[in-house]
This record gives sequence, structure tokens and C-alpha cells, in this order.
Amino acid sequence: MEGKTQNGGCGQADGRSTAHRHSSSDRFLINQRLMIKTSSQKLSTTARKAFANAGWVFFDRIFRMATALLVGVWSARYLGPSQFGLLNFANVFPTVLTSLAGLGLANILVTEIVRKGDYSENQLLGTGFILRLIAGTVSLFIITVLVHVLYRDQPVLQAMILFTSSVLVCQSVDVIDLHFQSRVKSRLSVTAKSIAFVLSTLLRVYFLANHFSLLAFSSVVFVESALSALILILIYNREEDQHIRQWRFNGALAIRLLTMAWPIMVADFFIFLYMRSDQYMLKELANDLELGKFSAALRLSEVWYFIATAITSSFYPTLVNLKTQNEASFQRAFRKLLSLLAFISILIAVFISFAAPYLVALLYGRQYAGVDRILVIHIWSAVFVFMGVGSSYWFVLHNKQRILLAKTIVGALVNILLNLVLIPAYGAIGTSVATLVAQFISAYFINYFITSARPVFYAQSAAFADVFKPNFIRSLLKQDP
Repeated sequence: MEGKTQNGGCGQADGRSTAHRHSSSDRFLINQRLMIKTSSQKLSTTARKAFANAGWVFFDRIFRMATALLVGVWSARYLGPSQFGLLNFANVFPTVLTSLAGLGLANILVTEIVRKGDYSENQLLGTGFILRLIAGTVSLFIITVLVHVLYRDQPVLQAMILFTSSVLVCQSVDVIDLHFQSRVKSRLSVTAKSIAFVLSTLLRVYFLANHFSLLAFSSVVFVESALSALILILIYNREEDQHIRQWRFNGALAIRLLTMAWPIMVADFFIFLYMRSDQYMLKELANDLELGKFSAALRLSEVWYFIATAITSSFYPTLVNLKTQNEASFQRAFRKLLSLLAFISILIAVFISFAAPYLVALLYGRQYAGVDRILVIHIWSAVFVFMGVGSSYWFVLHNKQRILLAKTIVGALVNILLNLVLIPAYGAIGTSVATLVAQFISAYFINYFITSARPVFYAQSAAFADVFKPNFIRSLLKQDP
């Protein structure tokens, strides 16, 4: 009896212990499920807000596209291929140095504002503004010296380049845009930039109607960037109940931001270098006619890139929050984002491939014959541009900015080497092939050969596979992005 009682006691103790372990395990599983459920609900709510935010960016860009089809094509017809190519060439210098003037701070600042770390938002905005203002001024000075040396005998081209380069200084105010992005309020940025765009477009129409010179058209870039900066400041002061006078520069924060951002800055520089070196190399290795045709194709190809930026930047605050809360939800959201970008980019590429001959004939006329063949090749670069934009945020969140730099340098070298080989033989078509190959390698293929980046390669590959699944559209609409 005693033994039995002891055994029974032990059995009861074991039962209670087992029950306790089961209870603890059940509570753990329940808590995990609640966390995942809460994260999914939060993602669903934030995703709707992000889609609405992206909608404002879409509205802005679609409005600009529609206007560009009228005013831009009118300009192309009025100026002709050679002068139109020269006008676009004036944008090459500031575009290449845009990354240096921006210092690669965009994603870093948004991340820091969302995370609410050791520094206040006024310190982040003030420090970012001063850093970008100094960098923009230095970049403008560098361009001034370069154009004076390279184009000493072309004063009109010098003036055109200086007008277009003014954006490097004005873009320092875009830290306000980053503030709006962090709060998913892109409608405020869109409002400011749309007003500036409308006013500058009216000025372009006036110049076209009254047959102004090429120099006058390049000055519109300065007018638009200055107006956009001014209106952004006015809206920020009014809508946010704050004032830029509250911004503060912090030396320690400046060093921290530059330490984090310099790989992105250099990577962005190489991206613009190999995206815009095409035009410079066409001018030097071919002629202004080929440059004009390539520029016309770019207008119909690169105009779609904003979609990738709009979608990704709108979802980025959500990804930052999910990364700190639930890794599984973050991975699902990241995969869904890449799948959405893959689907949209492939859809655009297929549409333009079939519509290119009709679009070019309708918009540009006979003097731009052959642009459709350039466009059909170049538009497929958009697929890898979209995937590159979407995955770049993964590298920032995992503090692997140096991998972005390495990937971009490889892409730039591939593009430049292929241009040297292909442009003399094939002109603008060769440049389009070089761009496509470079984007494929830099944004996607090379990820497989970098151990730390291999998860991105697998996520991108899975996203491409998702696009061709029969139920892709239904699953995309049903599940959280």
C-alpha cells in the first residue's frame, strides 16, 4: 500500500509536471500564434495604407507621363533628333552626380526615423539637410569646372549643363520628402512636386509656342527644382505643425550617417554612371543622331521605373517594423513585394514589346525611325531594375550596404565594356543590349555567387516563378503583400 501510495504520488507528481509542461508549451504556441496573427493584421492594415500612399505617387507619375507624351513629344519634334539629344545630354552630368549629392542617405534616414532611435527627428532631418546641401554645392562646383575644361568652345552647352545641375543643390530639401515617406504621407510630397511640375510645364509650352532657344528649355529644370523645394518647405511648415528652424545639426550623428550610407552613395553613383554613361559614350563613339534615338527610347522605357520606387518606398516602413517584430512575417512580406514587382515589370515589358512600333510612329514620327527596335530591347531591363530596387531595401535592413556597392561596380564595368564593343558596330541598339546584360548580372544573377546575398537570389527566383503560377493574381489579391 505504501509503495502503491508512493507510486501513485509519483504518478500524480509526474502528471502535474507533464501537465505543467504541456500547459507552458501550449501557452508558448498560443503566444506565437497571437504574435503572428497580430503581425499579419498589422501588415494588412499598414499594407492598405501603403497602397493608398503608393497611389498618390502613381497619380503624380501618371500625370507626368501624360503631360510628357504631349509636351515631351512636342519638344522632340520641335528640336529634332540632334538638338533633342543635346538637351538630354545636358542632363547626364547632374544625373551622374545626383548620388554623390544625395550621399546615399535616403533609405538610411527613413529607417532611422521609423525606428525612433537615439536621435530626434529634428536632428535627423537637420543633419541630413546640411550634409546634402554641402554635397550638392560641392557637386555643382565640380561640374562647373569639368564643363569649363571639356566644353570650353561651347558656351551654350556649358550654360545648359549648369542650369540642369542646379537640382543638385535644391535636392537637399528632399529630406522633407523622406519625412513624409516615413509617415506614409507621400500625398504631401506629390502635392508640392505636382504644383512645381505644372508651372514648369506651362513655361515649356510657352517656350515652344514662341520658338525659344535650346538654352531656355534647359533653364526650366532649374525653375522646377527651385519651386518644388520652396513648396515642400511651405507644406512641411503648415501641415506638420513644425518648422525647419527646429532642425538641428549633430556632428556625431553626421559621422554615423555617413559611415552607414557611404557604400550606398558609391553604389548609387555607379548605377547612374552606367545608366547615363550610355548617352555619353554614344555621343563620343557614334553620333548625335544615335544619341537622339536612344534618348527617345529611354523616354518610353525608363518612365516606368517610378512604379518600383513608389511601391517599394511605400512598403518600406512596414518592412522595417516587421523586421524588428516577426522574421517570418517579414520574409513573407518581402517575397510578396518581389512577386508584385516581377509581375508588374514583366507585364510592362511584354506590352511595350508588342506596342513599340505603333507607339514610336504615333509619338515621334518618321524622323525617329528605328527607335522601336531600341525600345524593344531596352524595356526588358526594367524587369531587373524593378527587382534591384525591391531587393536593395533588404541589404539596407541587414546592414549589408557594401554588397550593394560590389554588385553595382560589377554592373557598371560590364556595361562600359560591352558599350565599348557594341556601340561602334551597332550604335544605340548595342547600348540597349549592354544595359540589359548589365542589369541582369548586377540586380539578379550575381546574388547567387555572394553567400550573404544568396537568400535574395532565391527570393527573386521564387518571385519570378510566382508570376507564372495559374492562381498568382488571386493569391496576390487575397493575401497580404
